[in-house]
Amino acid sequence: MRSQASPFRSAFSLIELLVVIGIIAILIALLLPTLRKVRLHAQQIECAAHLRQLGTGLANYVAAFRGHYPVVGDHHAYGGDGTGEDHDGPGWTEALEPYFAKVPSGIYHCQSFPEGTINYFLGVHWLRIHEGRFDLMTSDIRYSSEYILSGDCTHARLYCPPFGQSQLYLLTDDCDKDDMLWNCLAYFGQEYGMNAHPAGNNVLFGDYHVACYKKFDPRYMTYNPKQLGQDFDQITSEQ
Repeated sequence: MRSQASPFRSAFSLIELLVVIGIIAILIALLLPTLRKVRLHAQQIECAAHLRQLGTGLANYVAAFRGHYPVVGDHHAYGGDGTGEDHDGPGWTEALEPYFAKVPSGIYHCQSFPEGTINYFLGVHWLRIHEGRFDLMTSDIRYSSEYILSGDCTHARLYCPPFGQSQLYLLTDDCDKDDMLWNCLAYFGQEYGMNAHPAGNNVLFGDYHVACYKKFDPRYMTYNPKQLGQDFDQITSEQ
């Protein structure tokens, strides 16, 4: 025997639909900040992974060149021919390519920065002032686990406008970022500085480990490969 169909149809009223839409909107609003935090944390982890890989590339270069790291120089536009804003010679990232990765591969780019920029530097500030050389050597580094070898380049004057505040190079991003003159690892609150990640800035140390800091910490960091705890300004004042 067939069951008789109900004469009533199940359907949402307009008020019920609006209530459901309102609940969904509230849930989305609650989830968005969490999703943003997750995304930013993922960017920091990816950036740290890039720096660890850079450490491997630098180690390969050092092994091939008997303890010498790549030579740093002036502003270099990737693939340039020495004209315009590009200076003669390859940038250190270009010199590293046969032992690591191509610059356009994205390995030097942190997602916290604008697309197309190179966001890691090579630490040579002490070397320039005390030795007058531009090719750091492993033998220079006594405190490898504290020496700032590389990291997020967060100094605004090392980037072209409109993102950065470079006054000399307005058209090409530098593929040879180093801290000869400017403190590349400038933190929020310092002149021209910022923090690339909510947890701070990623730092690659001389023993190739990576850690993130919200500010310079003399207990764990130094710009002097032969002395602990010296910050960028201390090195500069000794010039």
